Amino acid sequence: MRGSVAFAGRGGQGLLFAATVLANTLFRRGLYVAQLQSYGAEVRGGSVLAYVVFSHEPIENPFLEGFTLFIALHEAGLARWRRLAEGSATVIVDQDLVHSQVRGAVQAPLSSSVVRAGAPGRENVAALGLVSALGLVEQGAVLDELSRHRGFEENRIAFEAGYRVGLDLLPKVRGLTGASP
Repeated sequence: MRGSVAFAGRGGQGLLFAATVLANTLFRRGLYVAQLQSYGAEVRGGSVLAYVVFSHEPIENPFLEGFTLFIALHEAGLARWRRLAEGSATVIVDQDLVHSQVRGAVQAPLSSSVVRAGAPGRENVAALGLVSALGLVEQGAVLDELSRHRGFEENRIAFEAGYRVGLDLLPKVRGLTGASP
């Protein structure tokens, strides 16, 4: 199994945190993991890309032209990293914060789901719930990793909101488990 998950958005959304949690979770599950990120000097408000590559075999080259799953959580991230999104197997965009179109992208109400759940501003953790619901990582393993960090209760709420969104998307998104980038 080899896979990759990218989180694209803007600085301040916690995308590096989401990638770190995902990387740690997968590593603790016995996989080889590479986590990378790219962001501009402006950091807060500028575009951010954080991604994780994972495999049962050693990872020789973590630099990719597309991902198993690309999640855009803000227009700034999609605008900057559109080429990578277009090269990805599955693209999911936050319908509340991304207004550009990417061919074949699936829209997801991540931002509005965390607001309704009572954990506004935690779209990054909701994205982890979505990743889990789509079968790329076990729900309990991610929650265990999240429990090691501050704000676990709000993170749990956001994760569960994203998990429900992911379950709703399952009919539109197929074939992620075990897929190669």
